[in-house]
Amino acid sequence: MLRLVGVNIPDDVDLFNGMRMIKGLDTKHNRTRIENILTRARLYTRRVEKDGRSVKVYPKVGELSWKEKSRLIDLVEIPRASITNVRMSPRKLRLVADEIRGKPVDDALAILQYLPKSGAPVLLKLLKSAIANAGNNHDLKADGLFVAKITIDGGPTMRRFMARARGRACRIRKRTAHALIVLREKFVMPKAAKVPEGADKGKAAEAGAAPKAETAAKAAPKAKKAAPKAPKAEKTTKTQGGK
Repeated sequence: MLRLVGVNIPDDVDLFNGMRMIKGLDTKHNRTRIENILTRARLYTRRVEKDGRSVKVYPKVGELSWKEKSRLIDLVEIPRASITNVRMSPRKLRLVADEIRGKPVDDALAILQYLPKSGAPVLLKLLKSAIANAGNNHDLKADGLFVAKITIDGGPTMRRFMARARGRACRIRKRTAHALIVLREKFVMPKAAKVPEGADKGKAAEAGAAPKAETAAKAAPKAKKAAPKAPKAEKTTKTQGGK
C-alpha cells in the first residue's frame, strides 16, 4: 500500500492509475503531469509493441521497494502554495525560510508570527494559503502536516538610477523573489511482516548448531607440551693467586 496526499493506493493498482486517484490529478489534462512525475522517479519500463512503437509500462504499487516509494513521495508536490514577484530580496526571505523548513505546521505558524524579520509576514500569509489548500482540496487536517519543502528563487530585478556627483549616475537594483511552500502528511508506512516462529526456524537452529560447535573447537587454545629443561651447570669459583 502507498499513501499519497491522503489517498491510500492499493497494491494491485499500477502507478499511473493510482496517481489519478489523487484529487487534482484525476483529470485527463493531467496525464502529461503524471507521466513527468513517474519519469523523474524512474518508475517505468519500455515495451515494444507489434507495430514497432515503444510504450511505457508502469509497475504495480506492490512491486515497489521502500526506496522507490520514498522517491515518488518526494516528487509529488501537493498540497502547495506559491507567490511570485515579492518586492523583497531572496536573501532576506531565505533567512526566514530556513527557520521553518521541516517543522510541523503549528510550530511554523508560531515561529513566523513572532519572528522579527521583514520576510516573516510574507511567508506567514503563504503558509496559511497552503494550509487552506490542503484542507479544501485534499481534506487534510493541519494537525498532521509539516513543511516538507520551501524554496526561494530570484525574480526579475528592476534597475533604477540615482544622481551622483560630477554628473554621474549610480545604479540601484530593486530585487524580487518567488516563494513556494509544499506541505506533506505525517504518516508511517507499515513494514513487512516478520517470519513467524515455527518448524523452519527450529531446523535452521539445529543446522547451525554443528558449525558453531566446530568453530568453538577451533577457537579453543591448544595445550602446549612443556619440554623438559636441561639442568643448569653449577658455577665453579677459582681462588685468586693461582692457589
